[in-house]
Amino acid sequence: MRFQKPLFAYRSFWKELHTVKRFYDAGVREFCIFPSNTTNTLGQPYGQYPPNWLYFDAYEFEHVDRQINDILSVAPEAELLCMVDLNSPNWLVRQIMWALCDSTLGVTDALTTERWRQETLKYMRAVLTHIETAFPGRVKAYILAGGMTDEWMDYSRGREIAAKREAFLDWCGRNGYPVPDSIPDIAKRYRSDAPLGLRDPQKDADSIHYWKFISECIADGMSMFAREARKIIPETTALGAFYGYILQLGFERLVQCGHLAYEKAFSSPDLDFFISPGIYNDRAMGGGGGFMSPNGTIHRFGKNYFHEIDHGTSTANYRLTRHVELKWMQRWPDEKADIAGNRREFCRSLIHGTSLWWFDMWGKYYESQKVVDEIGKYKRISDELADVTREPEAEIAVIVDPESALYINDNLGCYEHSLAGDVFTELLTLCNRLGTPYKVYSLNDIPHLADFGKIKFAILPGLFEVTPEKEELLRKFVLKDNRSILWTYGAALNDRIRKTPENMLKLTGIPCGTEETMQATMNGWTSLFSPSTPALSVHQLRKYAQDAGVHFFTGMECPVWAAEDLLMIHTTESGKRTIRLRRPAKLRTLLGNPVAEQVCTEFEYEFSGPETILIQLNNQA
Repeated sequence: MRFQKPLFAYRSFWKELHTVKRFYDAGVREFCIFPSNTTNTLGQPYGQYPPNWLYFDAYEFEHVDRQINDILSVAPEAELLCMVDLNSPNWLVRQIMWALCDSTLGVTDALTTERWRQETLKYMRAVLTHIETAFPGRVKAYILAGGMTDEWMDYSRGREIAAKREAFLDWCGRNGYPVPDSIPDIAKRYRSDAPLGLRDPQKDADSIHYWKFISECIADGMSMFAREARKIIPETTALGAFYGYILQLGFERLVQCGHLAYEKAFSSPDLDFFISPGIYNDRAMGGGGGFMSPNGTIHRFGKNYFHEIDHGTSTANYRLTRHVELKWMQRWPDEKADIAGNRREFCRSLIHGTSLWWFDMWGKYYESQKVVDEIGKYKRISDELADVTREPEAEIAVIVDPESALYINDNLGCYEHSLAGDVFTELLTLCNRLGTPYKVYSLNDIPHLADFGKIKFAILPGLFEVTPEKEELLRKFVLKDNRSILWTYGAALNDRIRKTPENMLKLTGIPCGTEETMQATMNGWTSLFSPSTPALSVHQLRKYAQDAGVHFFTGMECPVWAAEDLLMIHTTESGKRTIRLRRPAKLRTLLGNPVAEQVCTEFEYEFSGPETILIQLNNQA
């Protein structure tokens, strides 16, 4: 990784120079710029500066210079994070219309088209060379932005074009799969079996391979651009991208958007960090939000997660023009909630060792000077305590498997309820309220984790594919040590070659097709099963965790994050509550009403919800 301290930045689509100065005065020194050439999903320009890529080999980089100089005019010591717009300008879409190369709507169409790659690489090289020449040493990190909403999501729904067909057939051959005649047609791409809506490893082999190809196409494309960028920018300059949203993308997106090859992307030596907005489903007061990518996996690869805090404050502007407004976006109700929510997001980042930026999307998110002063406090805490290696100290793990996710037909259901949305995202909404921390890993992480022995309760949602190698991993590392294991929807329903419903009973002690929650006592561990996420509750998960011996910091059903040296609690409740620590520690209040600086194993705090507190724990053991 090319930075040792998490980044702490401000970003806006619009100029917002007045707010840039207020953040600068509050101590923030890192600011994001986005010299854009394209429009957003509402058909509006992303920024307020003219495009700088005008035609083939025709650039007007004075618009880039003006954006940078505007920041420097109010923040002279600013260190810049620069998003590089790799999406297709309108003129490029039309010039190579035969290839359907609108990378916003179909990034895999673009990535598999040689002409698009050539022209976009030329632009990237030109803009990077210009910035490094005109502003040497000013940019601390570049973010390579492509696909839908610049987040490398593919919205082509798998459609066939000639170049993509050729790339898919070549990929099949290179990976040892049978080479089909063509891309599976739309009926085959969305075929699945009841009752869960899962693909069959035999009947749907070509479709499973194709959706895997879609994800790997994006991961390889990002890595290709990063590799070329490295040839231009200084070795010490970081590179990042938006990717890996397995924990957020649900209906019509979990598989189709191509974010399941995140382990391949994380392994790139040229990319240092991966960004996502906070999970959208649980942003209200009392909720816990979340990261869209498994942070445990990012740590395993030695990368850094970058938390985009774009949560709507009570003053946030969602009107882009007289006619265009984002009516679906939610605001927190008042200034008190703004502070409680921003504290929650900052503390989550601090305790997970992540970078962050405050995303003032279309302005007015931070109209309140009290809120900006709060963020100034967070910056001082970050300067003192932020550490890219910090992770929560947890006894609960959620373990996801992107290979199993490929079997889910994400075209079934609706936005409010689907297997694709419920299996991960809604599960984390429950976990956020357990009153104790949890960590999110990918299955392949487990053999690499030195501290997995601390996990007392593990949740394996939708582990549909269990090969002999995966079974060996589970038995060697997970299914042991008196641990409690919760399976949801089903487990070991195929072995990648054929359906194996009989293997669920062999692995879990619970038969396939069980329609209610169930428990089985195994050899040295306890097996738990729920037929779905909606069949679970926070109360039930807490009971499972309690039976497994998990420590709870509070009796409240609320978000709690804790590392060895830090404790955050966020709640909507009011009144005096008892907080119980894992071990004796001397307390230091960082955010919230002061508590006595005493050595203790428990203390009381008078909450006034919604409120978020952050306590430093100086361990005495």
